[in-house]
Amino acid sequence: MVARGMKFIHRGFVILSLISLGSTLPVIGAPVTKTPDAVVQALYQSSLDHFGFSPESVKLSKPWVTPDLYARLWKKVNEPQPKDAAPDIEGDLFMDCQEPPTKFEIGKVSPADTKAKIVEVGVTLFFAGDKRHYTVQMEQIDGAWKVSDVDYGKDGKLTDLLK
Repeated sequence: MVARGMKFIHRGFVILSLISLGSTLPVIGAPVTKTPDAVVQALYQSSLDHFGFSPESVKLSKPWVTPDLYARLWKKVNEPQPKDAAPDIEGDLFMDCQEPPTKFEIGKVSPADTKAKIVEVGVTLFFAGDKRHYTVQMEQIDGAWKVSDVDYGKDGKLTDLLK
C-alpha cells in the first residue's frame, strides 16, 4: 500500500514538473514580437528567404503583419489575373523590387518611447551599386508589434499597391 502511494506521488510530481517545464519552453516557429525592430527583421528575412508575391509568401507574413494588412495582401494575391497579361504585382511587396537585394539592415525605432503604440522602423535594402531606404509603420496589437504599412518614399506605400 505504501509503495503504491509513493508511485502515485511520484507520477504526480513528474506530471507537474513537465507541465511547469512546458510553460517555460519557447514555442518553435513563433515570431519574435518583443520589439518592433525584431519583428521587422523577422519579416524581411522571411521575405528574402521566400522572395516574391504568392499565396505562400503572404501566408508566411501573417505572424508579423496586422490583421487588416494580411486581409488586404490575401485579397490581392488571390485576385484573378487576365490571361496573356502581366501580373498586377511582380516581385516582393515588402521590398518593392523585382530582384532580391544582396542584404538589408534594420534601422532605429522611432519614437524610441517604449510606451508608444505606433512606431516606425527604418529599413535599408542593398543592391549592386544601389540602396533604398524605407520606413516600416507598425502598431501594437494585443501586446505584439505588427507591420501595418511600408512607406517606399517616392514610390508610395505598400497599402497604395493593394487598392
